Amino acid sequence: MVADGRARPNPTDVTRVEAAPVQGFVGLTLCGRYELHGLIGSGGMAQVWDATDLILGREVAVKILHPHLSGDETFVTRFRAEAVSAARLSHPNIVGVYDTCSDNGNEAIVMELLDATTLRSYLDEHHIVDSDTTIRIGLRLLDALEAAHRAGLVHRDVKPSNILLCVDGRVKIADFGIAKAEDQTELTQDGALVGTATYLSPEQLLGNKIDGRADLYSLGIVMYECLTGRVPFQGDTGAAVALARLHSVPLDPRRVRSDVPPGLAATVMRTLERDPDDRFNSAADLRAALLNTSVEAQPVRSRPAVQIDPDPTGPGESFAKSERKWLYPALFILLVATALVIAGLLVRETTLDDESSGSASSATTSVPASSELAIADAIPFDPQGKGEPGENNQLKAKAFDGDPETAWRTEGYDTANFFGSKKGVGLGLVLEERSLVDRVLIEGSTNGWSGSIYIIDAEDLDGVDPGTSKPTATFQDVSGAVDLDLTQLDASQRTGSSVLIWITNLGSPQEDERHRVEIAEITLTGSAAAN
Repeated sequence: MVADGRARPNPTDVTRVEAAPVQGFVGLTLCGRYELHGLIGSGGMAQVWDATDLILGREVAVKILHPHLSGDETFVTRFRAEAVSAARLSHPNIVGVYDTCSDNGNEAIVMELLDATTLRSYLDEHHIVDSDTTIRIGLRLLDALEAAHRAGLVHRDVKPSNILLCVDGRVKIADFGIAKAEDQTELTQDGALVGTATYLSPEQLLGNKIDGRADLYSLGIVMYECLTGRVPFQGDTGAAVALARLHSVPLDPRRVRSDVPPGLAATVMRTLERDPDDRFNSAADLRAALLNTSVEAQPVRSRPAVQIDPDPTGPGESFAKSERKWLYPALFILLVATALVIAGLLVRETTLDDESSGSASSATTSVPASSELAIADAIPFDPQGKGEPGENNQLKAKAFDGDPETAWRTEGYDTANFFGSKKGVGLGLVLEERSLVDRVLIEGSTNGWSGSIYIIDAEDLDGVDPGTSKPTATFQDVSGAVDLDLTQLDASQRTGSSVLIWITNLGSPQEDERHRVEIAEITLTGSAAAN
């Protein structure tokens, strides 16, 4: 959750910051120690405030229970007990709980303040997470859950809004302090389902006794959503979601997105077994399964962008195509062998005279040969910037000067994902003539940056909006040259007069702790477009 350019631990199911904070809280010092500055967010359980610990002189996040819960003595007792238990969990992947505080009817938990965003926010913007990153996130969370389960704690509320992705690459899980206490009121009140049941295990929905395997089920739903862009069980109401979980089997992730590795899909499906005895026995077991999952390396080259529907139709066709991929080489070999036999027969039995040979040649349609495309100019592209237009304009020619020792580079940023409403920067390449682009080769930074390619029919970039346009190709986590083969795309998708390289993530920071991307050399190949 972001406020004032930084991210903080979020309250449960935070969707917005309340327009009218509780009167008198701003400037209030709780327990003579925690001075409240501003409301970060609010959810059904609590408000989270930016505060300063006046004794230790550090910034903290203070979660304050809503008044209707603070008046419930049983709830408050459990709240404090679980917060104390969570505070004993010192783990790099768990948001630290420092203290509890009770002051004039206000019940609060004091936590560490982090520079991070929630996985929920990331999914809302990007919809999916690649397989490698999903596994890495899962492993970090399993480290945290294993430590908690060994200490006798079950989180009970594993979901994207409780998972923090820190700008320094760490992954942390929040809300251990009130998770168990929440379980007493989260599901039913007077027989009605309240709150979200999207990530809860079947045994939680039924009110049965639970153990750490309930957390593994919830993590399985989180990983499923990362891989496919949708949760496995859907419905118009919380009750409908709950019923779907209790009476139906989730669709295999590969039937939603065929590029999900089979081993990873099988692991996720096992975590979603309705009976806890059919799941992994422990966080350690699931962690071992993920470590042993074979994830085929996703090369940066040749990955045309596809617009994924969060609730795709006709998944069977996509899955079938994926399963038939192994047939293509066999069919190709068979066709080549057949062609050779036919060619041999024709050579023996057919003689072409000069006239017919000339006729055949004149009737053959030639395919334009692919060659390097000439770049007339480069345009640094910063449509969401607030300062001087462009992005290191003086360096633009270095991106295609033929010298790999020189480079155009972005400016330095504090975070890899830019900031505020700014979602990226780019470099546009104006071609000398309208062309059919076959290949894009980018040599430069290898720090895990990500981006997209747009081929557009415009000699300037005025009015181009990468946020609403469909990219020609995308690439992620660049650790070498970006080599994109576009020949598998329709000609209409790769024909234009300009090529825009749009950078959406700046990767790991440089030695000065600033995030930037350098592009040393860009080579475009293709042919002149047909008029």
